[in-house]
Amino acid sequence: MNICLIYQGEFPREERIEKTAKSLAASGHKVYLLCNDYGTHAAREEVFGDVHVIRLGPKFKSRKLNRIVKFPIFLNLLWIWSLFRVTKRFEIDVLQVIDLPVSPAVLAVGRIYHLPVLYDMWENYPEALRGWAKKDWKYLLFKNYKAARGVERWVTKRVDHIFTVVDEARDRLIADGVSPSRISVVTNGVDLEMFLKTSASVEVSFDPDPDAYKLIYVGAITIERGLDDIVRALKLVRRAIPNVRLYIGGSGNDLPRLKTIAEAEGVCDLVTFLGFLPFDQIHAYVIKSNLCLVPHVYNDFINTTIPNKLFQYMALQKPVLVSNAKPLARIVSQCNCGFIFQSGSPQDAAAKIIAAYHARHDDSYGQRGKVCAEQYYTWELASRELLHVYRGFTPSTRET
Repeated sequence: MNICLIYQGEFPREERIEKTAKSLAASGHKVYLLCNDYGTHAAREEVFGDVHVIRLGPKFKSRKLNRIVKFPIFLNLLWIWSLFRVTKRFEIDVLQVIDLPVSPAVLAVGRIYHLPVLYDMWENYPEALRGWAKKDWKYLLFKNYKAARGVERWVTKRVDHIFTVVDEARDRLIADGVSPSRISVVTNGVDLEMFLKTSASVEVSFDPDPDAYKLIYVGAITIERGLDDIVRALKLVRRAIPNVRLYIGGSGNDLPRLKTIAEAEGVCDLVTFLGFLPFDQIHAYVIKSNLCLVPHVYNDFINTTIPNKLFQYMALQKPVLVSNAKPLARIVSQCNCGFIFQSGSPQDAAAKIIAAYHARHDDSYGQRGKVCAEQYYTWELASRELLHVYRGFTPSTRET
């Protein structure tokens, strides 16, 4: 079949898209991706790995104006027209939309062409908007979480199938009245081949002190990632671990605030901001660290998603420190591969970091994590459900 993934962001690189395309292509399908571009990429079309990428390019020189014109406000005509063209040109058989914003547009095109529409729910989009909500016209117009919740209910009752990344997200949809038979959990399992074999040999920028106890976080730096708990905890941690060091790899709009917190807490000397780390370099930094962090905040948004990096840390046999967000705590508790602190409590985060330090010579945490990741949380296992769902669809005749 010819399958089109639709993604509101830019690509590359999004690991779940790459893994999905790899699995579908290995099963004999042709995979296309319609995604956004704000002037970052020179090519409007290219083949990247297993996916044929078609980019919705910039219409104006102004990046801000392009964002406004192409903002996927549920039924954006630019997205609908682009999807019409892609669907007809490549004789698409199945549409798989990623997250909520472009879902109504994809549903509209799917109904016109009589194509199945699958919804890959990466996150609880309405609750994400609630976390960013501000009382100004821009947020009321473009990021209104109440409107998004209404659209979500409408969409989830009409798509042919839904993929979620954790059980908690599936349970939320069932509580909304979605039939369990229309939901499959396809978690963000680690693709061992992709993650390990694409690793670059790089000299990591870590403290030269061989006795330094190195904490690392890699990912987006936004307020819901809970990094402020860790930065504030360092003031308490340094009393017990004078050589503790925190390394933060990534970028995001919460970076200035984190730097301000580090300065106010007097721990700037303990924190190193590494900037954005390319995918193929993450492996090298994780290997050299002592404790890997996923301190995401406990709320309805985080409680229904799971990051790739948790399973990557586990696969590399590293002990982890996570917050008590439901999926994180559930997995780490079941696998007994790390430490869990109460989100919003720097004091508890500090206590758990110190506990991890005292257990630093106990390799069993990392060993259990590796075994658990390889037995239950690989992409090879997760993708079986994805492929099972696709086997239930057959190419259909498109009506023009």
